[in-house]
Amino acid sequence: MQAVILAGGEGKRIHPLGINKPKAMFEIMGKPLIQFVVENLREVGITDLIIVTGPNQEQIHNHFGDGSEFGVNVRYTFQAQPLGMANAVQTAEGMVDTPFFVLNANDIFEPRLLTEVMARADETGANLVLVGRKVAEPWRFGVMGFDGDGRLVKVVEKPPVGQEPSNIAVVGVYFFSPDIFQCIRDTPQGKTDDQYERAYQLLIDHGQGVHVEYDGVFDSYKFPWNLLTVSDLLLQQKVKGQQISPSAKISDRAIIGDNVIIEDNVRVFENAVIRGPAYIGVGSVIGNNAMVWGGCSFGSGNVIGFGSEIKHSVFGRNVWTHRAYVGDSIVSDNCSFGAGTITANFRFDEEDVSVNMGDQRMSTGANKFGVIMAEGCRTGSNSVLMPGVKVGPNSIVGPGVVLLEDLLPNQIALPTRASYEVRDNRLDLTGKTRDELMKKIK
Repeated sequence: MQAVILAGGEGKRIHPLGINKPKAMFEIMGKPLIQFVVENLREVGITDLIIVTGPNQEQIHNHFGDGSEFGVNVRYTFQAQPLGMANAVQTAEGMVDTPFFVLNANDIFEPRLLTEVMARADETGANLVLVGRKVAEPWRFGVMGFDGDGRLVKVVEKPPVGQEPSNIAVVGVYFFSPDIFQCIRDTPQGKTDDQYERAYQLLIDHGQGVHVEYDGVFDSYKFPWNLLTVSDLLLQQKVKGQQISPSAKISDRAIIGDNVIIEDNVRVFENAVIRGPAYIGVGSVIGNNAMVWGGCSFGSGNVIGFGSEIKHSVFGRNVWTHRAYVGDSIVSDNCSFGAGTITANFRFDEEDVSVNMGDQRMSTGANKFGVIMAEGCRTGSNSVLMPGVKVGPNSIVGPGVVLLEDLLPNQIALPTRASYEVRDNRLDLTGKTRDELMKKIK
């Protein structure tokens, strides 16, 4: 068995997080997302891996090398242009000589799913095994259709509401025989991005496709806010009880809850509180009176300064906060929050928070959502970032600024003198006024 892991693509939907970093290399619990896929494959005995890369490919190469450090053998192929999944799979044709999995590098699932798919392939001798999952809104997905005997006969992409052939959606884990390559050649690219689906439909049409249903953990990083749900799943799946490195230094006056991982050389100071689930990366510092709760994943080298509150957020590496509030937010590497910074994460009308996606607004599906911040950003003292705001890499939100709109890469938002005026003070602020007030109080 082999596996082809798709890690190319331009990452437009995760802007601005994908400008400098491939989608698959965003870290949760100290690991890039693609590493969880590799570890799942290794766990079920699949070690011959082909990674299809795209822009910023050197980050993936540098992390995995030949795969030997991870107990696998990794080879690479490059998708020169973002021409869809069929083209990405086709780039691996010369390297594949056995049945193989096709997996997305940024999907989270349980290893048993791979085992169940392989068992189904062995049982049926099929050239295609699709994975299905019951969903509440099937019109948002590719949906499986079955004949009267329950055999897979078609997949309908995003059918109109009320015309779905079933409520079983296709999950992005695919098992193919090498016959799929001929199917791709027999399926020309069209105006719509469905060449991949039309290619494997040929196998279904010839009675060579079957499916399995899966009800375990599964999620995908398609939009920036998906990182919070992916983090939630990984923390739930992998953080059990307290796992504290012997090299961590934790004050006796700190409070560490259940389901918390604290890695090597972490320092937790007096009166800090960490409520699980939480992952605190190597060399991080949790300062005095800091509060971490709601499900947090911190990469290495984070400093959560005095009095900061971090709730339900994902931080990359080397993120610093100074008496700040960060809630329901995604923050990439090397960012710093000035004292008093607030990421607002809740609307007055309590509706779901929306985010700019190109020329449109898209709902995050969550009524609590903060900021999306790319690498190398800074905020000044007492700045406020409104719900759903995106900050591009190497940008600054100045002191006292209330950021209402997205900030593009390499920009700085500064306060202006027009935001206040100077007048003569006609109020009596002397001790006499205070003394009179104290007499009334007493």
